[in-house]
Amino acid sequence: MVLFLVQIDVPSHEAEAFSRYQAEHVAKALVAMGRGAMGMRARVIQDGETARFFWFFELPSLSALESFLTSRDREELYAELSERFPEARVRLSFGELASGVRRGLRYGEDPGAAYVVDISLPRETANGWASWYDSERVARALADAGFVRARRFELHDGEDRSRHLVVLDAVDLDAARAFEQNGAAILADLGDAEGPTDARVERSLWQWVREAPVEEESS
Repeated sequence: MVLFLVQIDVPSHEAEAFSRYQAEHVAKALVAMGRGAMGMRARVIQDGETARFFWFFELPSLSALESFLTSRDREELYAELSERFPEARVRLSFGELASGVRRGLRYGEDPGAAYVVDISLPRETANGWASWYDSERVARALADAGFVRARRFELHDGEDRSRHLVVLDAVDLDAARAFEQNGAAILADLGDAEGPTDARVERSLWQWVREAPVEEESS
């Protein structure tokens, strides 16, 4: 699966209006992406003058993503978003599932939240780091009773760095918060790659809303 990640920051006073608006927007985007596309949207749990949202799309192939990005539907959706929320700041990221899906103790249940770690490293530092982090850090974090699964995506943003998005899906926000308080230090340890000049790490809590996948039309 190919990941298309859309980050949207809006002023906090527009957060509720944006929350109502985005459901229809994401549904339209999934229709435009076609069969096999899946989507979830999340709001980041944070305080401050800015509210942050993510649209998390997974498409079956790179060609499907390229087709959507060059389509008129995508242009119209972006224009609509810009018109409705002119102060919104949008960041696009692209990536792929790098290490498969790791099952947690609550695997099979629908996730309601996630503990997310966004890690950026110099490429020369990242050689061999990812597999070590999966086995030594992500696997240990999954021992927490509240997790459904873990996924690591390698993002391609055009920067001369290696960027990884580690998403640990939890059954609900309470479970994700409990891990943040009691177990998050596991994921903060980057091993030999850690250092103020080497790694950039952002940690956040997401609250999920799942969108219905596009159904194949019956013949």
